[in-house]
Amino acid sequence: MVLETAVCPGLRAAPLLYAARRQVRRTTSHGAVGGRTETTTMSGTDTETTATRVTGETGPDGVLVLTLDGPGRRNAMGRTTVAELDAALDRAWQDDSVRVVVLTGSGGHFTAGADLKGATLLGGDPRLVPPVTPVPALDPVHRVLDKLHRLPKPTIAAVEGCAVGVGWSFALACDLAIAAENGFFQAPFTSIGLVPDGGCAWFLTQAIGVRRAAELLLHGKRLPAARAEQLGLVNRVVADGAALEEAVTDAAQLAAGAQDALRLTKHILRAAERTPSYRDFLDIELTTAGLALRGPEPREGVLAFRERRKPDFRRG
Repeated sequence: MVLETAVCPGLRAAPLLYAARRQVRRTTSHGAVGGRTETTTMSGTDTETTATRVTGETGPDGVLVLTLDGPGRRNAMGRTTVAELDAALDRAWQDDSVRVVVLTGSGGHFTAGADLKGATLLGGDPRLVPPVTPVPALDPVHRVLDKLHRLPKPTIAAVEGCAVGVGWSFALACDLAIAAENGFFQAPFTSIGLVPDGGCAWFLTQAIGVRRAAELLLHGKRLPAARAEQLGLVNRVVADGAALEEAVTDAAQLAAGAQDALRLTKHILRAAERTPSYRDFLDIELTTAGLALRGPEPREGVLAFRERRKPDFRRG
């Protein structure tokens, strides 16, 4: 995991979604209660004042915004960050009121990646870490990335500024990504004698093929948001400071949709990633389509179509 402070100049801060709409209070509870929006600071044991924390804010529409909050360090991720994000995703997984998850960063950046300056993910002074460090340090990171990637609810990355090193992997692990014009992605592992981690090589190879992934990972050059959109790594590029607002707008549309259908669609998308045979994939698709027809959502969707109205998938 890489912290690349040199490639993350100060950029305009992105507005916090619900905080911009109303005064939000912090609480130790989680989720939407009685129609209120509540903000949660995920608990952790790290007492460092500079540690990047994870805050969660659920709106009445079921959109949970998880924010990497350590703007003084460009949201560099340490052990506290990973542990809090792990807990937040567990809660999102279990909480039926959460329908869509948006992942973003504060202070005009997504995240500068692993906190190598503080070495909190490596367990101390990086000079004392033996050449083979990966397994103990990477295990919790891999667990959180896998959890984010497999979350049965839609996930959207809202990227302002830098998404560097393992931070890029967190954006890639989301289903959708919206980036500001000033956003950029970079995996400068080889420049400091490391190899890509966090599944970055797998995500990029799956998305754009071996040769383009090799160019990005071997050279470690910065990839601007506009080029990322051209390569299909970003769904949409928006004005600076608008990534979170755009992501939440998309999330609200998904949150109003048929949740079983969305969950099963995510299931077949993940199946497509791991199924090399088209014939085998069609068998999975057939089974999944059959499961979808057993719920109330298809009946509401067809009835709404016949009645020429917008379907209401929240009722029933």
